[in-house]
Amino acid sequence: MKSPFLACLLLGVLVAACAESESNDDSNAPSGAGGTARGGDSGSGRGGASGSGTGGAAGSGAGGASGSGGTPPAAGTGGSTSPVGGTGGGGTGGAPTAGTGGGGTGGAGGSIGGAGRGGSAGGAGAGGVAGAAAGAGGRGGGTGGGGLSGAGGRGGSASGGASGTGGNGTGGAAGTAGGCGIDPVTPNATQKARKALCYLYQTYGNHILAGQEENNDDNAMNYISSNTGKSPAIRAFDVNNTMAPSQCVAHSRNNGLCVFGYHMGIVSGDGYQSSQTKTDINTLLTEGTTYNNTFKTRLDNVARMVQTVQDADGVAIMRLFHEAGGTWFWWSMEGGAQFVRVYKYAFNYLTATKGLKNMIWLMPYDGSPDGSFYPGKSVVDLGGADTYAGDGNYDPLNSLYKKCVAIFGSSMPIALHECGPIPDPAQLMSTGTKWLFFNVWTAPYYQSPSNSLSHLQSVYTSSYVITRDEMPVL
Repeated sequence: MKSPFLACLLLGVLVAACAESESNDDSNAPSGAGGTARGGDSGSGRGGASGSGTGGAAGSGAGGASGSGGTPPAAGTGGSTSPVGGTGGGGTGGAPTAGTGGGGTGGAGGSIGGAGRGGSAGGAGAGGVAGAAAGAGGRGGGTGGGGLSGAGGRGGSASGGASGTGGNGTGGAAGTAGGCGIDPVTPNATQKARKALCYLYQTYGNHILAGQEENNDDNAMNYISSNTGKSPAIRAFDVNNTMAPSQCVAHSRNNGLCVFGYHMGIVSGDGYQSSQTKTDINTLLTEGTTYNNTFKTRLDNVARMVQTVQDADGVAIMRLFHEAGGTWFWWSMEGGAQFVRVYKYAFNYLTATKGLKNMIWLMPYDGSPDGSFYPGKSVVDLGGADTYAGDGNYDPLNSLYKKCVAIFGSSMPIALHECGPIPDPAQLMSTGTKWLFFNVWTAPYYQSPSNSLSHLQSVYTSSYVITRDEMPVL
């Protein structure tokens, strides 16, 4: 590589073509002389009915091609008329000297600011030095008409030369609480639950949140943090696990979100095996019967756990009666209509009878979503499905995602609420598979051969994946 470089240095701009330009996934920084950096056009958000809608697409500035280092482009700005601010586009650094990409700015008019994204470094120019500085992280969204502060931007990656490190952006100022136009189905939901649901709507389609199921220990969290330097944004628990309340409270205090499922047994005790023992749902839902009293006792177990989280100002995403539509758990064995009755009974018991207000409700399908099991938007905040691809198969599961969209619609966020291998982030983006979060099951699934160490590290450091350190203060 020395001879071409010296030739470039001696001939300068006359032989600019011999200098190499570098590229990354977001941009291709030009090399050569002259040119003026161009800022990205700002997106124009379009508000939807009832105050909902999607943020406008952000402009992404192209780096200036300047003989002495291009001027960083202006950052794109998210749309300002939608309840959810758009995401600012990061600029591309100019060549030949390292230009710094402009950080995107979240939509200031939306209730939730979009997260800025850092620009990438400039490539090599004629007689110049390869770009080494990564773009600075974008600023979080500004104050909206009420609601959540914008999430911090991600740093861009460097191209050429020394490795640059992009800085994380800072969160935007918090708006007045409660104005994103999307309310949880839980009556009189807590402010924290409202903000959390707004954040999930903001994230949907722009990023995927990392999630991990625990097994009444911290083994999964410790494995992930020690091998990636990151922690999942979401921790998921079974109500049968005694450590779950304290684990959730600790996670919430670090800006994480919690998911609660339950291998609930009725006929022959509680737990995983009992959850696969058939019961009679008509008897179960008849007040005063033995089955009904047992069912309410099980729901009281849920209530105590969720109340602990609520008392600590945390949020509980409920994925009760998971893998709906399958024939292995009692709640799905009698078909869709009976499942809906069970789901609604639990919803009313926990919200009305027990008075809990911090819950976000997820409808948790199995790998073959069946519309007859859907209890309706009045009791569902988030959609979801689960499946286990083969070991080392990081497919985005686009066909399963599309089946969910056919039931939940295009606006409700849809989660991969249980999985083995984690879908490849690059394939998620390229196929438009917009899972809200993934949730890897407990050991051994977060390890090889289901998820290789290199894949886990790639996922947790991906700019598309949100980890706990990147979560906003709700």
